[in-house]
Amino acid sequence: MPADDGVGRTIRNYLRSETSAEHTRLDERLGALVTGDVEDYAAFLAIQYRARKGIERWLEQHCIANAPPPQTGLIARDLGELGHPLPFDTPDFVAADEAQSLGICWVLAGSALGNRAILARMAKLDASRPVAFLSDSAMGDYWRGLLPTLQRPNAESDMRGPRDGARAAFAHFNAVAAESLALEAA
Repeated sequence: MPADDGVGRTIRNYLRSETSAEHTRLDERLGALVTGDVEDYAAFLAIQYRARKGIERWLEQHCIANAPPPQTGLIARDLGELGHPLPFDTPDFVAADEAQSLGICWVLAGSALGNRAILARMAKLDASRPVAFLSDSAMGDYWRGLLPTLQRPNAESDMRGPRDGARAAFAHFNAVAAESLALEAA
């Protein structure tokens, strides 16, 4: 077998390396919002709601088995506690087909790790805010359940669908974040 066929590289490592630029861009866009003031935090939650709502609809419409638990209800609760309305515009998410679902699920599930880090940063700042979304244990449980699949070695030739799905999910989040932040700046 050729050395560059990717056998032995885990799905998780492959997805992480293939989407690192998109992931970094999203973290840079949203990072300051979670440690800013209450209005910044509400903007972060609104972006999360807008992006996740479209992805959750896509997962439901395509009847994806073992999809991540929906989180928009938790985000809605947090926004309500902050006195902010739900965003009315929730852009549709577009992915080519179900072959991309593992990558999409990986992006959503992996956010549970980022959410734990955000909670820790907020605790250091002594920022008392509603955190039903950030502290959701169901997504953490989902992530742990997905890990055996993600830790499997796989050939790169089998990873096109999951990679494209992960890139589509990050592109969706980045587009929603860019649009939302541009509207706020205007």
